[in-house]
Amino acid sequence: MQTTNYAYAALALLALHGFLPSTAHAAEFCADQYYVDTTLPNQARWDMCWEHRNREGVVLHHVHYTPPNGTRRMVLFQAAVAQIHVPYDDNGARYHDVSDYGLGGGYMSALTTQECVGGQLLNYAGKNILCKQISPRDDAYSVDNDRLQGDALSLFSVSAIGAYNYIPEWRFLDDGAIEPGIGATGALQRFGASTLAPHGWLLESNKIGIAHLHNFFWKLDFDLGGTGSDDVVEEINYTQSNGKMARTHTALTSEAARSVDPTQVRSWRIMDSNLKNAKGLPMSYEIQLPESVQRDDGPSSEPFTQHDFFVTKQKSCELFASHNPTTNACAADLSTFVNGESLSGQDIVVWPSTTFYHMPRAEDAPRMDAHWSHIRVIPRDWHDKNPLSTSAETVPDTTTPPPPPPPPPQPPATGTISNNASGISVNGNLTDWASLTSFGADPDEITGANNKLNWLEGWLANDTDRVYLAYKTKDAIDTSGFWGYQAYLDGDSSTTTGYKTGALGADYLIEGSNVWRYTGTGTSWSWAYQGKMTTQTSGNVAEFSFPRSWLGASTELRLMFWGNNAAFGGTTRDIYPDGALINGATTRYFTYKMYVSTTTGGGNTGGGGTSNSGISNPVSSLSINGNLSDWSALTSFGTDPTDVSGANNPLDWQEGWMAHNSSTVYIAYRTLNAVNTDGFWGYQAYLDTDSTTATGYQTSGSSANAMGAEYMLEGSTLWRYTGDGESWSWVEQGVTTYAISGQTAEFSLPRSWLGNPSKLRLMFKGNNAAFGGTVADIYPNDTATPRYFEYRFQ
Repeated sequence: MQTTNYAYAALALLALHGFLPSTAHAAEFCADQYYVDTTLPNQARWDMCWEHRNREGVVLHHVHYTPPNGTRRMVLFQAAVAQIHVPYDDNGARYHDVSDYGLGGGYMSALTTQECVGGQLLNYAGKNILCKQISPRDDAYSVDNDRLQGDALSLFSVSAIGAYNYIPEWRFLDDGAIEPGIGATGALQRFGASTLAPHGWLLESNKIGIAHLHNFFWKLDFDLGGTGSDDVVEEINYTQSNGKMARTHTALTSEAARSVDPTQVRSWRIMDSNLKNAKGLPMSYEIQLPESVQRDDGPSSEPFTQHDFFVTKQKSCELFASHNPTTNACAADLSTFVNGESLSGQDIVVWPSTTFYHMPRAEDAPRMDAHWSHIRVIPRDWHDKNPLSTSAETVPDTTTPPPPPPPPPQPPATGTISNNASGISVNGNLTDWASLTSFGADPDEITGANNKLNWLEGWLANDTDRVYLAYKTKDAIDTSGFWGYQAYLDGDSSTTTGYKTGALGADYLIEGSNVWRYTGTGTSWSWAYQGKMTTQTSGNVAEFSFPRSWLGASTELRLMFWGNNAAFGGTTRDIYPDGALINGATTRYFTYKMYVSTTTGGGNTGGGGTSNSGISNPVSSLSINGNLSDWSALTSFGTDPTDVSGANNPLDWQEGWMAHNSSTVYIAYRTLNAVNTDGFWGYQAYLDTDSTTATGYQTSGSSANAMGAEYMLEGSTLWRYTGDGESWSWVEQGVTTYAISGQTAEFSLPRSWLGNPSKLRLMFKGNNAAFGGTVADIYPNDTATPRYFEYRFQ
């Protein structure tokens, strides 16, 4: 069953037969047949006992770890699967598989050598129920030429409950980490008619696979170093303020029910209050729940689902996370195990959990793939260094390299500046700015405690595609308060738009390494995130670059620099130019004109140069009313064939258009059937504004034919891509003006939302999944070369 290990069969055999200790260690806590003692290829050793139980299946106990050439210590007194809770979305079934059925006994499958490739089968009552394998894991570490392949011991069994096969697995890594996991495979168990569609997924006509959750719980009884009464549980949280992350440790002194909190990067550790490593640090194990991004908050009858992590005092009758036997006044589930009892000096048990939400797919039949859920139990200061490495430890570098020499100060700027950015590298070194014109020197005028931001000089430059910014301050740039380093940019030279500050109506704000676009009314502090710049600081110098398209159609900028020392607890601001906030001052802002190359030909490396390909429909204006009569004289992208059929597949493109004027972009399309806003998200248009697949969301096809979409019109909303090319990650840019009439739809949006490209590529995608269908209609068709239309704005 353990397909992830098949590729390593040969190595696993070597591990089993070539790296076992030359002499067997006698079992200390169990009969020899239930003793696992394994030395991994790099000489790390795990040894433990196992037993079979009808409910929990395989239970491990007296788990010891020995690092290479290190000391053998107990980590876990006992470890078991404590529940597999499976509630279905229609509330027609809420299974508690471990307590009500069991992973052992008749539910436990007999394993074959084909399922335990290169491993060893362990027997209970005449049946091979446990597979022991050694296999390579990911790299233990890889630094320059110093690399080590890691190894792990795996113990797994298989239990068949209903239509599901569960695969509890315990992975013991050579560095001391433990990764408990459960795989789920087999077949879908519950189906319904189409009336249950909201509770599942349509698999075929009138057959709904009902969605459900698998809530996995483990019971881990730590006895670090062999003693349980001196263990302490701490919760570790991280809070963010002013760009800094601060850690806090909170000891859980009484029984507790806690939850994962991604905003605080929460984890827990079990610490031995007496054991210290060679550096005097308390030895501990940390529990991480990296897959706990979903959770089933069940009904009031299932309060144990309300938390992800429980800490209790060890009691022999507390066996299962839910449906626990209540004989001898034992509590029924985790929520009642936690009753405020003190943990001081007690044997402590932790109950971590994670959830997998299973929305059925057509691919789940007739046999579903094995989907896995894991938690991580990792050593923290259990060692004094990486136990697998013999390399010397690194030491802090206390030397600070001298900052590169800046260009000499220039006299205050007069008039308009324009700088060709050719040859600039964003590396924190201003030598490549030496021949360019700055905005002039700013006086050294800021004093006082915590007022470390004092402007000295600033520069701006551009090329066809990017804008470059640089500045120099008196003291070293302190990125712990990076938000205090600000520049306001007025892109339309008008105070009637943008944020009102001094003599500017700022349309954009550069703050630290981020660019923001103003969305307020002029006086409200309301900004939308535009993007993160390429940034490099060195000493008292900072350099930045960002796409020119982020500033829309701007060909001339007015700007001022604002140094906000409140970022460092100071009280003084430094404005550059000095007269920016003074009525009647000679210079209230700097003026920068975008540099325009006089060179002809060549184009830019992103493929966005001038081209005569594509269509262009300049207009004075178009009425957004759902009537395409005012588009009749314009050129469309051509007609698309009627090529979509089948139930619930109404979206079939017929024709599309695009037009523009100096400030507005217009889009229109016509479909075979009436446009249905109940599934409006299915009507999509992808827009590639820099004409390269190297950036943006990657549509299918080869690089010569496909696109990298920076924007998507989905229904009536324009979205801007923020992912890595393959991930589905978008932020809302704005809601368009639109109108629909029968089979036609019209949209208009500000040109600046697209960054004012000179041309773009686009394709239309009709996603009939919005209506329960299965067919996507691409326009132009998948067979087209290229697989996009091109539109020119000039």
